[in-house]
Amino acid sequence: MTPLRLTTPAYKLISLCGPVAARRLGVVTAIVTTAILLSPPVKADEALANDPAHTKDVSANIVITDVSPLPPAPGLIFDVRAGEYIMLGELVRRIGDAKYVLIGEKHDNPIHHHHQAELIDALSKSGNRHRAVVWEMFTRDQQASLDQNWHDLTVADLGLAMTWEDRGWPSWQDYAPIAQAARNNDLAMVAGNLPDDILRPMIANGVSALPDDLAKDLSLPDIPADIQVLLDQEIAEGHCDTLPKSMLPAFSTVQFARDASLARAMYDAANSDTTDGAYLIAGAMHVRRGIAAPWHLRRFDTNLTDQDVAVVSLIEADDPSDDPSNIEDYALRFGPSDAIDFMWFTNDIVRGNPCDDLKMGQ
Repeated sequence: MTPLRLTTPAYKLISLCGPVAARRLGVVTAIVTTAILLSPPVKADEALANDPAHTKDVSANIVITDVSPLPPAPGLIFDVRAGEYIMLGELVRRIGDAKYVLIGEKHDNPIHHHHQAELIDALSKSGNRHRAVVWEMFTRDQQASLDQNWHDLTVADLGLAMTWEDRGWPSWQDYAPIAQAARNNDLAMVAGNLPDDILRPMIANGVSALPDDLAKDLSLPDIPADIQVLLDQEIAEGHCDTLPKSMLPAFSTVQFARDASLARAMYDAANSDTTDGAYLIAGAMHVRRGIAAPWHLRRFDTNLTDQDVAVVSLIEADDPSDDPSNIEDYALRFGPSDAIDFMWFTNDIVRGNPCDDLKMGQ
């Protein structure tokens, strides 16, 4: 893995968690192209669903116990609130009316991007809403270029024109199915992330570094104490405890602002003349209820109900073992147990230890 230095492109440096979380949860700090060794994924419609042995708990703070004798495995989709495995078609039915659909990923797992495209295509064809596709990977200052290139170029050529891989993201070929689903369904493409060139100033100067117009749009409040504690802890662990503690609040402020930027892009897109909803394609930690982009959506769209927001997270299932992780184990890896509505399990891919040879420069 390339050592992480302060000369690393800014969006990598400020990813919510560093390489540890990249391995575990999908927010990649030092993104590299990885050799992929995959067994064929199990299709969701081949999975055992609606097992009669499950139990349900739909309380606000979900506690999941012995929902099914079937442990999480690639291809299975689990409805956390209902406490049951479901088919892909049932997932589409259950979230079809949602105004905002946030689909979390591990950036370097191409299976996740295939499923994101599959879900966007299925929901778009269901006809309930016409949603724009908001991307973490494109920054707000790229929107004009994205609009022009989206109009003029093929999906295959879009990544090169947008300097996708030069900015450190995994292969555009891995993400292209999402863009193709957007094109097939005539969906707008929206750049949601903060511009790279304001991230360093934000580390030094906080929210005062935001341009006036963006600061007005985001209207950032103080970070709630519980979110501050959680973000600080995750950023420290994600960077292998190499960041000085004094820097953690600054990184958390940037993360809080990035989540707000993604949420604001969703809100603006969903309330335009041509769309009535939005998807978000982002790392898994950006889509969590009560913490990340959904928390900010409630600030911007004050009449939202729980049914207006759907959080679907692609999650790599652990290798089979005699003592497999259960649903609650997976849920708690993302913070509060009710942070995700639907877990869609996939294969893992081969990765090295993310902390090996990690170095922090000045």
